[in-house]
Amino acid sequence: MEDYNMKNIIKGIVIAGALLTAVSCQEFLNRPTEDNYTTAGFYQTDEQVLQGINYLYNSPWYDFQRGFIKVGEVMSGNMYWGGSPYLSLTANGTDTDLMNMSYSLWSVNGHANTIIKNILEVQGGKASQAGKNQVIGEALTLKALAYFFLVRSFGEVPIVHDNAALLSGDYNSIPKVTREGIYEYIIMTLEKAMELLPKNAYIGQYNRVDYYAAEALLPKTYLTKAGLSGSLNAEDLAKAATYAKDVIDNSGRTLSPRYSDIFRLDPKTFNATGEPLISWQWT
Repeated sequence: MEDYNMKNIIKGIVIAGALLTAVSCQEFLNRPTEDNYTTAGFYQTDEQVLQGINYLYNSPWYDFQRGFIKVGEVMSGNMYWGGSPYLSLTANGTDTDLMNMSYSLWSVNGHANTIIKNILEVQGGKASQAGKNQVIGEALTLKALAYFFLVRSFGEVPIVHDNAALLSGDYNSIPKVTREGIYEYIIMTLEKAMELLPKNAYIGQYNRVDYYAAEALLPKTYLTKAGLSGSLNAEDLAKAATYAKDVIDNSGRTLSPRYSDIFRLDPKTFNATGEPLISWQWT
C-alpha cells in the first residue's frame, strides 16, 4: 500500500511538472513582436494611418487591370487581339482573366473593410480624427469603385461589410443583391466618404482620393443606374448632371494642356493639372 501511494505521489509530481513546463513554454514562446509592427501598435500617428492605406491604390487592383484591358478595349473594338474570346464576344465564366478580375475586386473590398475596421478600433496614439476620417473616406471611395466595376461586369453580387463575420458564418449562402440595390449602396458609400474627406487636398501631389474624387464617381453611378429599368430615369440623370457640374466648377481640376500627356503618364505633367480624379498609383 505504501509503495502504491509513493508511486501515485511521484506520478503526480511528474504530471504537475510537465504541465508547469508546458505553461512556461507557452508563455515563453508567446512573446509580443518587438522588431515589427502589429495591428494594435500601428495607426498611432497620421503618417502611419496614411501608410496603412497606400497599398490599396495599387496591388489589389492588379489582376483587375489585366483583364480590364480585354473587357474594356478588346470587347469594345478599340483593340485587336486575334483569337481572343473577348474579340469574338464568347468569353464565359471559366475564363481565367475574368475570374481573376472578380477575385481582384473582391480583394479590394476585403482590404478596404479591414483598413476601416482597424482604424475604427485603434486606441490611443497621436493620430488626429481628421487623419483617420480622411483614410476611412479614401477606403470607402475605393470600395465603392470596386463595387461599381463588380456590378457593371458581373451584375448581381453580394454586399460584404465585415470579412471576419462572413468567414465565421455560412459564406457560401450569402445572397446576391439586385443591381439597383448595389447602385444604391455605392451612392450611400460615396456620400459617407464625402462627409469624411477633405476638399482639394492633393492636386499636383499624389492625387489621393479627396472629396471631389468621391463626388466624381457619383455622376457615373447615377448615369449607369438611370437606364436599369430599360428607360432613362430623369431624376437619376438630373442628379448625375448636378454632381458633375459641381466637380467641374469647384474641384480645381483642369484638363491637361496636351491630350497626349495622358498616355505618357509622366507624373510631372499628368498630375500637375489634377486631371485624374481617382488614380491607381504604381509606385
